[in-house]
Amino acid sequence: MRGQVGALAMAATQKLIGASLDEGRQHSLIDEFFSGVKSGKVVVLEGEKVIGVSAEVTSALPLTAGEKEVVKKDVLSQIGEQATVTFRVDPAILGGLVIRIGDKVLDGSVAGQLESLRQSLY
Repeated sequence: MRGQVGALAMAATQKLIGASLDEGRQHSLIDEFFSGVKSGKVVVLEGEKVIGVSAEVTSALPLTAGEKEVVKKDVLSQIGEQATVTFRVDPAILGGLVIRIGDKVLDGSVAGQLESLRQSLY
């Protein structure tokens, strides 16, 4: 029963947050994410260099050209200039970014944060 209540609460929370995150707030979350990367609070790859592996960046909304350039520069500094960075949009992440580099995933999404919250409630 507790699991069902938790699942319903999380579904309602996701719907509420998804509806309240307008495009401006979405881009603000992305800016916050990269401020964390630049300040060292968010570590893309914990001290390791992964050369030649491609990266996939997922956002809830299409990134601007400037945001893509910042993302690409930061990711390529970790995986090497010859690697490729692809971008895709998935509204299900609600906001923020998810970066996949090889088998590593950096989940800075709102959906990921909600999932962490859900898991901590059990």
